[in-house]
Amino acid sequence: MHILIAVVALASLVGLVVWSMSQPKEKLQAVWTELSASFSSKHKDLATPFRAWVETSALMAKEQALQAWLLGLPAEGLQALAEKVAEFCVEMDVELDWLFDADVDVDPNAKAAAEEMVIDYCKICLKAVQNQQIAS
Repeated sequence: MHILIAVVALASLVGLVVWSMSQPKEKLQAVWTELSASFSSKHKDLATPFRAWVETSALMAKEQALQAWLLGLPAEGLQALAEKVAEFCVEMDVELDWLFDADVDVDPNAKAAAEEMVIDYCKICLKAVQNQQIAS
């Protein structure tokens, strides 16, 4: 039985090699590009829209210390925080795009609640960082 499986696997591999040799180079490159694109960029850029929201949000402007801390984070730190915020939003059944996209069709009360939730989450993160600095 094992020999049969090995023969089938080998025949499939040989068939794949023969098929790839008969394909035009452009087609193979297109297939490879399509396959590799799904694996290469696992994380989309959240830092840029998150930073823009932090800079322009009226609710965030009321939290000057938090806003200053967020805007002072390096791009990698802001990306990591935005990814955690996005994960939290998924758990809470909230779309982070509600904050980033002015054209999104969402109830203004839901959008305001989402903003408050994200601000509260960021406040907790800031407090945790401050507590770690005190403990160090």
